[in-house]
Amino acid sequence: MKNSSVEEVLEQVKPGSQVLLHSACAEPQTLVEGLIAGIRAGQANLQNLTLYALTYRGAGAPAPLYGAPALLQSGRLHLKSFFPHPALKEASRSGLMDYVPASLSTLPGLLRKGFIRPDLAFLQVSPPNESGRCSFGPAADLAEAVLDAGIPIVAEMNRRTPFVFGPLAAPEKFAAIVESDRELLEVPSLVAGKIEKQVAANVAELIPDGATVQLGVGTIPEALMDFLKTRRNLGLHGGALSDGLVDLYESGAVTNALKPFDQGKTISSLLIGTRRLFDFAHQNPLLELQAVDRCNNPGLIARIPNFVSVNSALEVDYWGQVNAETIGDWQLAGVGGQLDYVSGTWYGQNSISVIALPSVTAGGKPRIVPRLLGGPNAGATVSTPRHLAQLVVTEKGVADLRGKSLGEREMLLRSIS
Repeated sequence: MKNSSVEEVLEQVKPGSQVLLHSACAEPQTLVEGLIAGIRAGQANLQNLTLYALTYRGAGAPAPLYGAPALLQSGRLHLKSFFPHPALKEASRSGLMDYVPASLSTLPGLLRKGFIRPDLAFLQVSPPNESGRCSFGPAADLAEAVLDAGIPIVAEMNRRTPFVFGPLAAPEKFAAIVESDRELLEVPSLVAGKIEKQVAANVAELIPDGATVQLGVGTIPEALMDFLKTRRNLGLHGGALSDGLVDLYESGAVTNALKPFDQGKTISSLLIGTRRLFDFAHQNPLLELQAVDRCNNPGLIARIPNFVSVNSALEVDYWGQVNAETIGDWQLAGVGGQLDYVSGTWYGQNSISVIALPSVTAGGKPRIVPRLLGGPNAGATVSTPRHLAQLVVTEKGVADLRGKSLGEREMLLRSIS
C-alpha cells in the first residue's frame, strides 16, 4: 500500500466528520498534531469535527489536543471522551467536553452495533512483522471492534511502536498509512506517599500466593506492586498495566501458571507507562493484549478462581456506595472497568473485589462520608452500588461489607474513616 503524507490524509477528511483516536500511550501524535494544526489554520474540510477519545495523556508531552480550548469554545472542534483525563478538567468544568458514560467492557459493542459510528479511526501501529502483520502496540482495547465494524483506519505506522502480541492486521486493512519515527507518549510511575503506602500494605495482606490480580493504574496500585514482589505464582489479568509490571516479573512473583486459561500469559488491554514497559512488551510471549470486552468481561472474570480486583474511589458512603467518577457535577474520571470486575468477582471461587482509598483527601476532607448524594457533593455518581460492594480498604484497616446490614456497614466504615 502506498504511504501517504499527513496533508494528503487530512485532505480526505470531510467537514463534520467523527474521528476515533487510539487510546492512551498509543495516541497517534503525528496525525493528531496535523489535525489540530489544520483546524487552527482554518482548513475548510477540517471544521466542525468530533473527536472520540479514551484520553490518557503523558506528563510533559506536547498537548495539541488538550491545549486547544479556543477551538472547543469556537465550536470548530468537539470532544467526546470515554474516560476524561485530568488535562481536560477545565474543558469538563466549562462544558466543552462531552462525556460518554459507558463501562469499558461495553465500548466495543457500541462500535460493532453502530451506536457510535465514527467516520474514521486514527490508530497507531507497529511496522509489519516477518508475517506481514502490524501490532496495535500498547493499546488493543478497541482495535478489533474498529476492524469488525468496518470503520476506515488511518494508521500512523511508528517505527518505535512495540510489537505486542494480541490483535494484528495486515497493512492492506488500512485505508491509509502515515509513517513516523517518534517516541510514544509516556506516563511515568506515580510516587506514593506514606498514607498510600499503608493503604497498599493493607490490600497486600488480602492477596495470597497463587492469586490472579487486577491492579489498574494509579498511586495505590503502583505502591501495591512493591508489596507483591515477595508473592509467588501470581497471575495478572486487567484492563491496564504500568511499569510496575516489569518489576513484578523481575522479582519472580508473576508466573500466570495457575490460571484456568491464558496460562503463562499476563493479560491486559492497555499498557500505560514508559519506554521501559514498551521495551519489555516488545515481542514478549509472556504478555498479550486483548480487546477490552474480553479483559473486562464479568463472565470471564468469574471463571478465574482466587481473583483479587483492586480499584480506587473518590469516596465511599456509609451504605457502601462507591463514587469513582465525579466531584459534584464535575466528571473527573470515567466509569472505567470497576463495575465489570466488581460484578465478576462476586461469582468467582474465592474471589474478592477491593475498593482502596485514603481515608481523607489531600486537603483533609473525609472520603468515607454519610451519603454520596447529600451536602456539598450533591450530584455525585454511584459507580458501584451498595449491593455489590465487598471490601473497602483505607490506611486504617479493612471493612468487609459482604452480608452486612446498613447499620453494620456504617459501623465498619466509620472504623476505617
